Amino acid sequence: MVFDKNKMKIVLDTNVLIDGFKDEYSYEKKIINAVIGGEITAYANKQTLRENRLLLGMRVGDNSYLEELNRFFSQVNNVVNRRQIHIVSDPEDNKILESAVEARVDYLVTNDKALLELNNYQNIKVVTPIDFWKTYKDEGMDLWKQWINYVKNSK
Repeated sequence: MVFDKNKMKIVLDTNVLIDGFKDEYSYEKKIINAVIGGEITAYANKQTLRENRLLLGMRVGDNSYLEELNRFFSQVNNVVNRRQIHIVSDPEDNKILESAVEARVDYLVTNDKALLELNNYQNIKVVTPIDFWKTYKDEGMDLWKQWINYVKNSK
């Protein structure tokens, strides 16, 4: 399979967003930056986005992080969950999975053990941030280009 970075589609679980804004050098943060820079296309439903904004707004006190969050959220594409999935016990995890299925993403990136146990669901790879980043980087990701795009978009 030819790996087209510009067509890559992901759903990020809330835990990835929270962890990404805790550590500037984490894999979670690298993924968030790639979404902000337009290298990766992210999807979420409106309810998840609203919850993410509320949760992260309460946890992030730094105004520069809040600005970065707004840039991230402005890059996320809305998806409407039209069907319900009851695969894992947590309804919130099922909503994330529903968004991934509806958007037909390549990856669901999470640190949630119940979701990770799925490994693959309807051709969606369920992976940790580090596993996603290694795959993304190994498939020809040009980090220099990513950094330049990030710098351009952060001004």
